[in-house]
Amino acid sequence: MILNHFVNRLVKRNIDFVLLRDERCPCLESEQGAKEVFVLSCDKNTRKAFYLAHRNDFRTVFCMGNIPPYIKLDCPVHTFFHNVSMLKLPKDYKASLKLKTWLKRMFISFYASNTDSWIVQTSNTENLVKRYLPTRGKLVLQYPFFELDSNLKEPSFNKRTDYVFVGEYTSAKGHEDIVAAWEKLTQMGFGHTLHMTVKSPRFIDKLNASIDRGNNITNHGFIPHEEVIELYKRCKAMVYPSLNESLGLGVIEAIEAGCDVIGTDLPYLHSICVPSETFKEHDADSIVEAVLRYEKGQSNKSLLTIRDMSDELIDFLNKQ
Repeated sequence: MILNHFVNRLVKRNIDFVLLRDERCPCLESEQGAKEVFVLSCDKNTRKAFYLAHRNDFRTVFCMGNIPPYIKLDCPVHTFFHNVSMLKLPKDYKASLKLKTWLKRMFISFYASNTDSWIVQTSNTENLVKRYLPTRGKLVLQYPFFELDSNLKEPSFNKRTDYVFVGEYTSAKGHEDIVAAWEKLTQMGFGHTLHMTVKSPRFIDKLNASIDRGNNITNHGFIPHEEVIELYKRCKAMVYPSLNESLGLGVIEAIEAGCDVIGTDLPYLHSICVPSETFKEHDADSIVEAVLRYEKGQSNKSLLTIRDMSDELIDFLNKQ
């Protein structure tokens, strides 16, 4: 999504650029506006051969996939790093997964000398990059860039009563915690529905079993973005139990659509907004308490503190 948005902005601004696209990535809306498009596999040797063949062809290189080029180039190179799960590991990760993640981090660190800067979207990611990746002699620059659907800002004509958590299941998203919290709320007689968008086989059986026990959750599965926007507009608050995010686009979208945010009290959340309420990580009881506090109607309105800086990033890259 952000690659598509970024390329759209380049074309709209008539910036001369060449696109190197991973073969797993679908065609982009505006890629025909590029001077040339190369579609390559993610194979290391294929990428290395490309840079060797074109090492003198570029004025600036911007890598958007966490990994710097595999050779040192004679032009400025900037690498967008966004995979925070590679840096901050949940405590309950299996040892094998921790080892695999550590090896990936070491792989990126090995090629860090080939980039002049790390581009990140939030202060949270900046702090993690400075802690876990080589940064000596490099810039670490914050340029959040994202695109919001204009329909998010259209007014809602329905009374907002429900809650929502938009996000597919991963081990770091906190789905288990929010489902457990809503079971407690339902047992307390709490009458507001939680809407979710889960289809992952890794979690769907647990979720359906909880719903069958009477948990007041409606799962919509995978739905088009237009329907996600409608969910935002029928809900008064997003409950967001994620343990870490490179950006947190769901939070940003929810606030733009008029929802408040009740989220995990962690740096990633505070780096993009002032939430209405917060709760402790991995703590269903804390989620319950936060929701009940919010229901009293005394919480502040959530405030977005981040904005799209696509044009500023393009200006920076174009001046190199």
